[in-house]
Amino acid sequence: MLTKLKPYYPLLFLLVWSAGYAMAKLALNYTTPLNLLAFRFVGACLVLSPFILFLRLPIPSFKQSYSLMGTGLFLHIGHFGSVYVGMKLGASASIMALFAASQPVLVIIASALLARRIPAWNVWASLSLGLLGAALIIGVDMQGNQGYLLGAILGFCAVLGLSIGQVIEKQRKLGVHPIVATWVQYAFASLVSIPFALYFEGFVLNCTWAFWGALGFLVLGNSIIGILLMFSMVRTGSIAKVASIMFMVPAVGALIAWGVNGETPKMLAIPGFILAMLGALWTNKIASSAMKPKP
Repeated sequence: MLTKLKPYYPLLFLLVWSAGYAMAKLALNYTTPLNLLAFRFVGACLVLSPFILFLRLPIPSFKQSYSLMGTGLFLHIGHFGSVYVGMKLGASASIMALFAASQPVLVIIASALLARRIPAWNVWASLSLGLLGAALIIGVDMQGNQGYLLGAILGFCAVLGLSIGQVIEKQRKLGVHPIVATWVQYAFASLVSIPFALYFEGFVLNCTWAFWGALGFLVLGNSIIGILLMFSMVRTGSIAKVASIMFMVPAVGALIAWGVNGETPKMLAIPGFILAMLGALWTNKIASSAMKPKP
């Protein structure tokens, strides 16, 4: 069954990842960023636990777990924490999704820097074009709201953390089952996020069907299906498989944000969207050619 679905992994990943921004924005109407982070991680950990017990999957050694925790710090706490805080400060789900388009070029830059190489000029140029487009949209949307600007900056930091985490995930060979690896990361993320949420925000939750629906999607759709699909594509193919569809996230994410949160892009922001998408397309071309296996 899973083998038959493999050709559809990129499309499934695109849908669940793009929808995650709008669902997070919706959930933040009923709780606070660190609380949402803790709810998400604990929920994902609880959902995965029965699978580990039922399938009798071996628990990794301390050395393997330690390495997984490092990836989890970037992929989960760094990425989603920055996104949620940024949205609570006022940034839109659409601008967060837009930054996802810069992820492929950030992966190339992170890979090159970790290998102690300097990325080519076109890598920096494509990133600059995408960020220029994002800057134009931010300038139109923020309307003097400094919280929006800070939130958008955090959104870019979130994609940076995700890119570093993906590069680390691709380079290491731990021999750990993907479900167990994901469970370890969420268990670690839960242990970190719960005390932080309680200390800085206290327990904040307004129970509504909208919140539970949004949280359910973030746990099942983003945290489990989305992450496992991403890891599967990274491990069995290349990061280019993930990078090649990330340039479509802004369009899909903006469409879902319009339907879920009523976010309508302003006409003045359209040139920014065009520039950002041109940068994303250029990035996609660079990523596809740079990450192709050498003959």
